Amino acid sequence: MKRLESMTRYRPIHVQALFLGAGSPAADTGYLYSAENEFRGEGLALLGALGIDCQEKSTQAVLTDFQRRGYLLTYVLECPSQSEDGQPTQQLLERGLATTVVRIRRSLKPKKVILLGGELDPFVDRFTKEAVGAELVLSEGGCAFRPEQLAPGSLEALIRVTPVPSL
Repeated sequence: MKRLESMTRYRPIHVQALFLGAGSPAADTGYLYSAENEFRGEGLALLGALGIDCQEKSTQAVLTDFQRRGYLLTYVLECPSQSEDGQPTQQLLERGLATTVVRIRRSLKPKKVILLGGELDPFVDRFTKEAVGAELVLSEGGCAFRPEQLAPGSLEALIRVTPVPSL
């Protein structure tokens, strides 16, 4: 529940770019919205790839910037549920995908969807066919981006969205 509250706090009113991973990190320290003193893991890689500077800023200021840009990070499997190798199982992802697609279409309504992690590669065609109502942004090979391989600023130009004006 705490993770859901944290994500909801920083959910933009209008989602410009939805970053969708397979499964939420098992440790709170790796979850973007649970960061306390510093960002780690996938969250840190995503912020860097978006050109969001984390140095000398509070985590709240960074998350507010992420929100202001209209970005949201979520997962097919919101609760950590992994196999022995630490990855979400394909069966769990298959079951969670239908609900996720409906949530994207009806509630989140992003302009762009960016898939993160190789676990989602088998579902790229499904995302394309299901027409989630958003542009699907994929890596050059037509597959999901690998968070650990994202270069600084690499996603920033690909998803170029106009920030939502502050109220």
